[in-house]
Amino acid sequence: MVNLQGKRALITGGTRGVGALVANLLAQRGVRLALNYASNKERAEGTLKELAGDGHAIVKGDAFTREGIAEIVKGAKEALGGIDIVVSNAGWTAFSPNFNDINAISDADWLQCYNANVMSHLWLMQAVQDELKANHGSFVVSASAAGLKPSGSSMAYSVSKAATIHLTKSLAMASAPEVRVNAVAAGLMLTEWSQGFTEEKLKKVRERNVLKKITDVEDVALQYVSLIENGSMTGQVIQVNSSM
Repeated sequence: MVNLQGKRALITGGTRGVGALVANLLAQRGVRLALNYASNKERAEGTLKELAGDGHAIVKGDAFTREGIAEIVKGAKEALGGIDIVVSNAGWTAFSPNFNDINAISDADWLQCYNANVMSHLWLMQAVQDELKANHGSFVVSASAAGLKPSGSSMAYSVSKAATIHLTKSLAMASAPEVRVNAVAAGLMLTEWSQGFTEEKLKKVRERNVLKKITDVEDVALQYVSLIENGSMTGQVIQVNSSM
């Protein structure tokens, strides 16, 4: 088990939803954090104030471009003095009223899903791999249950998240043995993200899930921390989806 006291972590998309909860849990374990945000500085500062301990920072930047990621990593290293942990959490979707309508999502949105949910993780690893190798660090990716079974906000999102999962396993091979790379594949949670779904859709998800509930954000966040603390796992995709 990895002792997290004094470790330094960068979380993209770390100021809301599951990213913010992971940040809180890591801070409670003595980790210093750099939380990336895209535009809402007020919310980012609010999330920062809720973290236990001190030495934390917020880093503005676009996590969906190579140039933006370079700036984010630079800012995190300057604020923390180095990086031991990365939670690659930023993602994007295009909502479709009919998952099975293959014409519902534009080409531009298909490409944006792939860019945000696949390329962004690759670019981030390219930017931090040397740092994480030197520090024998951990890289955790936000995958999705939609990447394991055709489902979710749209076909474009589901397909891109399937690629996220394959990328995670590939990065684990490419970064071993110094860096552990894993992913969390969460089901639908009640966050800002879920506001894009209708009440009818949420009801169907509850009925479909074996546990007859929407997945708890707190349960998902705990799995990120568990993967970071576990020194014997890499290339794994942990499902937390109320057994969909």
